[in-house]
Amino acid sequence: MIKLQPVKIQIIPSSIASFDAMRRSAMHIIALLNLLFVMLMGNAHSAQARATPNLQVFRDQIYDAYVLNNMPQWARTLQAMEAAYRATPSAELLYDLLLAQYGIIGYYLGNNRQNLGEPILKRAEALNETLEQTRGFQAQASAFQAAFIAFRISLSPARAIIIGPRSANAANRAEQLNPQYPRVWVEKGNIQFFAPAPFGSKRQSITYYQRAIRLMEANMHPSHRWLYLSTLVSLANAFEKTGNIAMAIQTLEKALQFEPRFSWAKDEMLPRLRAGQ
Repeated sequence: MIKLQPVKIQIIPSSIASFDAMRRSAMHIIALLNLLFVMLMGNAHSAQARATPNLQVFRDQIYDAYVLNNMPQWARTLQAMEAAYRATPSAELLYDLLLAQYGIIGYYLGNNRQNLGEPILKRAEALNETLEQTRGFQAQASAFQAAFIAFRISLSPARAIIIGPRSANAANRAEQLNPQYPRVWVEKGNIQFFAPAPFGSKRQSITYYQRAIRLMEANMHPSHRWLYLSTLVSLANAFEKTGNIAMAIQTLEKALQFEPRFSWAKDEMLPRLRAGQ
């Protein structure tokens, strides 16, 4: 019988020391790598934060420009929004940018400054093609298309018979896509208000503007505050054109309750209407 002798395993202290040192070194390297990763991510987030525009700042600037009738401020903000979109494109910024373009184009064309309005219209039409391809923004794009076609008619009235129906079709398509989108009814109201008889009806425009106002009051999009005031002005104009001066005044007073600084209503429209009563 073979007798097995116990084998003594001798652990060399220097080997243990060496292993512990290696382990500590590896852990130190991992900690350094983790720290470096955190720093890099922090820098990336900081850079992104610097590059990402503050939409609310843009919205406030556009709103104040409308309320105070400060169109140079609107134009400066629009330039900043266009630059921000080129640097950091996003669907939300694109929508706000188009809305700002839409507003200032209407202002320029309404004040016979076609040389300023038409270049912006060209840019807006190109951007709207991108919005149309953006998921969840088809109704918005169709409403913009309806407005932009109407602007084209303003630039070339002789084309109204040819392209006028396209504006109405775009507004109807926007309604089919999302009847809860307020600008659907703003554009349908504009079409009825500005189209000559028998194609338009200012009384029908009142119904459409009122629906747009109710929708905005029920759910105010952050960039729609100036549009809300603008639609109240459109409604007041429609009441005036149909002979209902009392309702026109009441509508403008409602606008001032929402925004007491609203200079156009306070300093121009209301004094004129009250003087004519």
